[in-house]
Amino acid sequence: MGELRIKPLSTHQERSQFCRAMLRDVQALEIMLREGLFEKGIQRIGAEQELCLVRPDFSPAITGPEILSHIDDDAYTSEIARYNLEINLLPHELGGKAFEHLHHSLDRLLNKGQAVADQWDTRFLLAGILPTIERRHLQPEYMTPAQRYLNLSEKLLDIRGEAFKIQLEGVDELIASLDSVLFEACNTSFQLHLQIAPEDFVAQYNWAQMIAGPVLAISANSPLLLGRELWMETRIALFKQSLDTRNPLHQLRDKAPRVNFGTDWIHHSVADIFKDNIARFPMLLGMATEIEDSLDVLHDGGTPALRSLRLHNGTTYTWNRPCYGIGDDGQAHLRIECRYLPAGPSVLDEMANFAFWVGLMKGMPEKYRNLKDTMDFRVAKANFIRAARTGIVTSLEWEGKLWSAPELVSRVLLPMAEQGLRNAGVSSESITYYLGVIEDRCMRQQSGSRWIVQNYQYLRKKYSRGMAISLITEAMGEQQQTGLPVHHWDHIRTNGVFPRPFNALYAKDIMSTDLFTVNEEESMALTERIIHWRTIRHLPIENSRGELVGILTHKQIEDWSKNATDPFEKLHDDMVKDPVCAAPYTTLAEIRDLMIEHNIGCVPIVVDKHLVGMVTDTDMKRVLGTDDLQASKMKEGIT
Repeated sequence: MGELRIKPLSTHQERSQFCRAMLRDVQALEIMLREGLFEKGIQRIGAEQELCLVRPDFSPAITGPEILSHIDDDAYTSEIARYNLEINLLPHELGGKAFEHLHHSLDRLLNKGQAVADQWDTRFLLAGILPTIERRHLQPEYMTPAQRYLNLSEKLLDIRGEAFKIQLEGVDELIASLDSVLFEACNTSFQLHLQIAPEDFVAQYNWAQMIAGPVLAISANSPLLLGRELWMETRIALFKQSLDTRNPLHQLRDKAPRVNFGTDWIHHSVADIFKDNIARFPMLLGMATEIEDSLDVLHDGGTPALRSLRLHNGTTYTWNRPCYGIGDDGQAHLRIECRYLPAGPSVLDEMANFAFWVGLMKGMPEKYRNLKDTMDFRVAKANFIRAARTGIVTSLEWEGKLWSAPELVSRVLLPMAEQGLRNAGVSSESITYYLGVIEDRCMRQQSGSRWIVQNYQYLRKKYSRGMAISLITEAMGEQQQTGLPVHHWDHIRTNGVFPRPFNALYAKDIMSTDLFTVNEEESMALTERIIHWRTIRHLPIENSRGELVGILTHKQIEDWSKNATDPFEKLHDDMVKDPVCAAPYTTLAEIRDLMIEHNIGCVPIVVDKHLVGMVTDTDMKRVLGTDDLQASKMKEGIT
């Protein structure tokens, strides 16, 4: 879509013109398929690398537009959020050392971009979902200032009629809403392209659907979102929900989401998919320039661009997407774009995934050529969803048998992929190198998601959620610089000393988020029991709107219990009203000063009057390494 100049379809006339052009594009495509008007005798591969930009503290950096304007390389382009960029790798003919050439090209482009990013004190990071993204990074000011992103967001929101809602459950649970499509900005992918001959497209596309589950299972790299441990490849559910325009009231209707795996095998040609998407999904955007008539172009002996069809295709999101393109020589071609693989954990991991997927596509056994006649589509879809949920520990169904993902890949799929790459003329050295990464990953059962989750769970035993996520992100950046695949990455180990200097910490880095609260209308008797049961020194009090209105301390409860006449009286009059509060990005030095100035033992952390965390004097003393907050301030002043 970024190649096309677009605008909203605001009037009936604009919609009619665009619809006419799109339908004529479909007719032109079918004529081209019927008459064999596509490039022959060559097959190319290509890829798109999406990446994250982070500040020195590993939070998202909003410097994308500035960096892009100074890179001076057409391979780079923008993404919907200011903290993402994309690299479009030039296609290479499949065979020989194509994967090594793409690998070197990607390394060169990343290094070139990083040299520019250094000027803005920004670092590149490969992550399916950047762990340090917070809710505040999904606000309008973080959207890239390009009209096409705003147009798309406004149009999708208009169709939905209400805010987009995210509800995901893994080890943790996340429920959130947003009145734009910026949830989608959390997703960062490594998208693969494989040119497909038109006569093979049906068999190859169906096979791509069949292998999606196993490929995703061993490649998962996105288990954390907004501080929650969710699916092993959370991107799959997040992307679907972030652009879901369906009305949730119509639960009985089988209406496909705009992001989808598909509903069935395709049966006749690639045109089936384009037609299905036109039939299922409303037109969102139109062309801001004059639309060519594809049938007239064909009649005159030219190759139509099919711009309207491609634009609509760019606003529908199948995980294996059909693509139409025109090469530098003016010849048309078809591709399958594999969109479900995450960015990272390392460039080598990505290229190994790439070689494995292409090898499987090229190594498709003849018995799978007619999947539409021999297998239930729902098996492939179920495998894909299970893989997204549980990653490399997934059980997958293959030919009626349940396999662990590593066993299925090692024993069944890797030999197919190896043969496929050999058939395509890929060098033996490349095959051994890249497929060896997949084999070792399966043997060690260590994917990107497994590495992140294992380290996150270890760090959460020692630190707050915010600090654990920060340390995870820092370690990812360091390990990526080694060039090693993720199954050789070191695990994070700490010596118990707080891992950040005091003057670099904020409330969000140490605050507790698993909090017990009570409503202001509750009785003192219940409140006293909660404080006693949970050994709580400071209990936040909220009103019916969930806003923080007070604090009740252990000392206040003790004083009340000595003089109580009615144990079920409301607590409203006994609490500390309008407590001293702070925001998540208040520095710890400021938090300490508040505690000293007001002689208090806790500071609630709030956003828009709603409690999000709590910093206590115990938290502060643990970070400062002293039992005396005043002494720490004096020491800081001296030093």
